[in-house]
Amino acid sequence: METVYNKNGASLRCWPPTSLLFALAASILVLLLSGCSEEPEQQKEEADTVSSFAGCLSCHNLDLDKHHRLDCTSCHGGNGEALGLEEAHLGLVAAPAHPDQADQVCGSCHREQVEMVAANGHYTLIGHISAVRAAFGSPSSPESALQITAAAQPGSETELVDDLLRRRCLRCHVYTRGDTFPAIDRGLGCAACHLAPHQAEAGRHLFRGHPADDACLSCHYGNHVGFDYYGRYEHDFNREYRTPYLAVDDVVAPYGVEFHQLEADAHRQAGMVCIDCHGQDQVMGVAAGPTCSACHDRKRKETLPPAGITDTADGPVFISAATTRSFPVPQLRHPAHAAYRDTAVCLACHARWTFNDGTTHLVRIDHDDFYDFFRLSVDGSSEVKTIIESHIDFDGAWLDPVMTDKFTGEDLPGVWLKGYLERRWEEPLFARDDDGRISPARPILDLRLSWIDGNETVRFDNLRPRPDSHLLRPYAPHTVGPAGLFYEERLRRFQIRELSLPAE
Repeated sequence: METVYNKNGASLRCWPPTSLLFALAASILVLLLSGCSEEPEQQKEEADTVSSFAGCLSCHNLDLDKHHRLDCTSCHGGNGEALGLEEAHLGLVAAPAHPDQADQVCGSCHREQVEMVAANGHYTLIGHISAVRAAFGSPSSPESALQITAAAQPGSETELVDDLLRRRCLRCHVYTRGDTFPAIDRGLGCAACHLAPHQAEAGRHLFRGHPADDACLSCHYGNHVGFDYYGRYEHDFNREYRTPYLAVDDVVAPYGVEFHQLEADAHRQAGMVCIDCHGQDQVMGVAAGPTCSACHDRKRKETLPPAGITDTADGPVFISAATTRSFPVPQLRHPAHAAYRDTAVCLACHARWTFNDGTTHLVRIDHDDFYDFFRLSVDGSSEVKTIIESHIDFDGAWLDPVMTDKFTGEDLPGVWLKGYLERRWEEPLFARDDDGRISPARPILDLRLSWIDGNETVRFDNLRPRPDSHLLRPYAPHTVGPAGLFYEERLRRFQIRELSLPAE
């Protein structure tokens, strides 16, 4: 090493020429030696061996919540010490929270909860199935959704209804992953509620003890109760009505169809979440749902209040177990509450708007001529969207008209399309509930079913529910707000129609 100076007088330490050549030669030799290695196959074998010591996480990069930092094999089975993919995946349980596995896997730690949920409507789906089957005259009612089957060639109305249920309707809750749309793609079984929908792979194992609203909305969307809690009303399916119009075609609606943003429920505006009212005993068990009076008419004490509500000197206060926020609970004061208590439910006056989708047309098409339906390619089903758009794209490959059995994943012929005669929210509909009170209602059983086979022969045409079916079903719209000035007019109009008298 020698010292030299630049033109500004600064000292520089430099290698002498001979030493510099030696250093360069040594560097080149190192580079040449580093290029010499074993054969590619030997390199790959050693790399696989090294990575395999990291176990499952050498391939699956994910985060675990603090309560589930267990060995992967505790839930998923397989062989965590294997050195190869095939050996590691022997005996693998891909979806340990699925109803078929939950009793053994989730139940090993959460026995009480697993036994509780087995009889819940989210698991059995019996409420949905029985209502639709009975409307079309089915003589029996199954105990579980697993007892009905999809049919490649339905031979009766009941078989057609069951095929509709298995392949188009029952896409919610615990047996299916929902759909490929971002806000609907979810886990199976327990994970349907306790994992966030459509998380990145790194977050798929962050289980949540308190299900968040996004999990509820992964099923309760598209003009079903829950969507209205956030003020959402699904658009018409025809592309002419699905505003805003965009210059790009690759924008995916989170729920498959865009929605109108209406006024959200008063409880939502206050900051309450779904499980503040719908607790574990109802959502996972068989307990009855919440009542308005349990919170807002504390003096009567007719029903037990939800957990978290306490009486204070300033009035009742609700403390959310999910968010820890506190909410004052206003009490009934207006004389109309006493006057109409036995005549109408609270929501007859306090529902700001309701779901009024009628008539619902469901058509199964087995042939491949979809040109007449291209404006209805967006109807909430990614299968329908993909198949119809493939037939519109003349440069692409036409997809066969098949739809999966949502319980088995098996492809069966025919695609179920859906449409409505009209969709409205402005004028609430009413019916009598089981106690004889006036209640908001929706035409959820106002259905029409048809089937056109692969030869374009109409096998069933516009099947209707039985005449004695109650097409209007009372329900609880989650659109609570002030009753307004004309609450009595609502009730009076319904009573006049009920008596078949002309309106004044």
